[in-house]
Amino acid sequence: MRHIARLLILIVVFAATVLFASEKEIVVAVSLQPYATIVKMVGGARVNVVTLLPPGADPHNYEPKPAIIKAFSLAEIYFTDGSGLDKAWMPRFLGANKKVKVMDISKNIEWMKMEDEHEAHGHHHDEDLDPHIWTSPTRVKYLAFNIYEALKSVDPEHVAYYNSRIQSTRDAMIKLERQLNEAVINMPVEHRSFIVFHPSYGYLAKDFKLKQYAIEVNGKEPKPRDLAELIKVGRKNGVKTVFVQPQFSKRAAATIAKDLKAVVVETDPLDADFIGNTRKFIDALKEASKK
Repeated sequence: MRHIARLLILIVVFAATVLFASEKEIVVAVSLQPYATIVKMVGGARVNVVTLLPPGADPHNYEPKPAIIKAFSLAEIYFTDGSGLDKAWMPRFLGANKKVKVMDISKNIEWMKMEDEHEAHGHHHDEDLDPHIWTSPTRVKYLAFNIYEALKSVDPEHVAYYNSRIQSTRDAMIKLERQLNEAVINMPVEHRSFIVFHPSYGYLAKDFKLKQYAIEVNGKEPKPRDLAELIKVGRKNGVKTVFVQPQFSKRAAATIAKDLKAVVVETDPLDADFIGNTRKFIDALKEASKK
């Protein structure tokens, strides 16, 4: 009987898989790899995601290839976060696909000014909004819910499927939030600051009571006086971790880390595995704070 029950379960699972495979997927376009992951977490087998920025590319100087524009022309939905990156590319994409539905996934998310931490360098650019909202699991919950609402609206026949997936996505983010909060609570207060080349973790820092200081100044490599000032700030705030991203130079980070006797850790906030990247980030802070 046990073998028969297992066989029946396998038949049901196979039938469901075949059913979904036979149905037309919704072609969804997003700008960044982390957004593609969130869409897949919520949409599962119902979505086929086209990602505009390939792995390892720098969004600040990326020029979409013809193949990407062609792929975008097939999308039914474009999930935008309304950031400057989207605004820069949008005219070209809409020119290639006039029928695409543009849907905002940043609704109800409180935006921050770009956290260049320029008080360390004496510069201010308050007009810039920080686009890195996916780096905090607290904000990802909003992103996922907005994606869920959008998919329900265009694919109402599969609401039950989306209901299940949004709940599992929410549970994953709550678990990650708990891990982050526990890590920070167990971290000495004097070591809850960090330095990063490009200011990608402002939302994560704000939501989990950390402090970010950026090496980059106005989008450029820092000058010697900027480095000296940042080293002074790092000493004052007990910085033990300097984060670098693969899209940017590591030279300045290595100089600062040497003076602070800090560790240099490479993380990629643009990686599709944003959950793994977040865990790597907080694990690095925890380890450095023990030394």
